[in-house]
Amino acid sequence: MLDLDETDLRILRAMQADGGLSVTEIASRAGLSQSPCSRRIARLQDAGVVRGKQVVLDARMLGFDTLVILRIKLQGHDRGLLDAFKKAVREIPEIQIALLVLGDFDFYLRIIVRDIEHYQQLLQGKLVALPGVREMQSSVILEVVKDVKALPI
Repeated sequence: MLDLDETDLRILRAMQADGGLSVTEIASRAGLSQSPCSRRIARLQDAGVVRGKQVVLDARMLGFDTLVILRIKLQGHDRGLLDAFKKAVREIPEIQIALLVLGDFDFYLRIIVRDIEHYQQLLQGKLVALPGVREMQSSVILEVVKDVKALPI
């Protein structure tokens, strides 16, 4: 872990709150002048603390109205099967998050689709064909109560 001081944290908070801020705006929020702020941002990027900037799109405005959590139990846990499953999951764009978990199931997938018909097509066309799947359970999300990407720094 990189040794960060309070100024670094103010910079990161500003960048996290709005990825489109200019260096001047970040410097102002962090209480620095532009040059030292720019150097600190470069150091944070070089160290891998800042991994990029992302535009957040409104899914509903683009017609993606349905979120599904899919729980998957695999037939086994050998390295080859896990690797094949992970590779296949990475290639399906509707899968936003894939989590390997401990418990009754092996993976939780968060899937975004336009509607239930889209999910049914995805399920029948790709998801049931994922390598090594023994069991699946789907839950349709009624409401997203909290969805935060920002770290609590």
